[in-house]
Amino acid sequence: MIRLLLIVCYACLPFAGYSQIRTCDELLDSMITKYQGKWCKTFTYTQSTYRPNDSLNKRMVWYEAIEYPDKFRIDFNSISKGNADVFRADSAFRFRNGILQDTRTDKNDLLLILGGIFFRTRTDVVKRLALLGYNQEHFSENTWRGRPVYVLGAEHGDTLNNQIWVDKEELRVIRTISHLHPGELLEMRVQQSIPCCSGFTPIKLSFYINGKLDQQQVYNDIQTNVTIDPAVFDPKQFGRVHWKKLPAKQAQTDKDPPK
Repeated sequence: MIRLLLIVCYACLPFAGYSQIRTCDELLDSMITKYQGKWCKTFTYTQSTYRPNDSLNKRMVWYEAIEYPDKFRIDFNSISKGNADVFRADSAFRFRNGILQDTRTDKNDLLLILGGIFFRTRTDVVKRLALLGYNQEHFSENTWRGRPVYVLGAEHGDTLNNQIWVDKEELRVIRTISHLHPGELLEMRVQQSIPCCSGFTPIKLSFYINGKLDQQQVYNDIQTNVTIDPAVFDPKQFGRVHWKKLPAKQAQTDKDPPK
């Protein structure tokens, strides 16, 4: 009889074994407590990019470097041609053929959501999420691919407002929904992750616009907690140094002729 009562009581506990989180504040506190000081601070990797709707550049290779909380660089196809986007401190710098084309404000929500939150104060995280359109008064629970999740920014059944889906057991982000432009809903799915630095890192992401696959990214040659020269993320020193060193023959082959 006692054993039966224990089984019944255990069954009454929602998602037994998980901490009982009931608000966005509690969710952020739990995530930051779990991973702050443990998440990898720097990453370098090669990204295989698939864009099914791009007839000219359907498959590409990008070279990327991250230093949390606010530095990110993407070199497109060849690191020697000077085609790159550099994100630094809420600004983005676009280079083409080694020349700065434009500068814009860009808070890069994925850089924050996929790791930056573990390198900022909780107050700063709350403020930044609000500025990005995530309403932290809305909180719900759901299931994604058979796993229970917390949802920051949306009530149950809401698939339109900006929201972040967090795996209950591992407290890592596995899905986001956000508005790109009026009428354009961007969904990011973490298709696969691996344990890394007492945390996780995605190795495959998919992006959908209005439910249609727009881009898929697979990460290879991942290096973590490596020292990255500050000049890599400094737009004033663009072209002088790169985190990935190519063999001399390849660098010469890739180099554009003088114009």
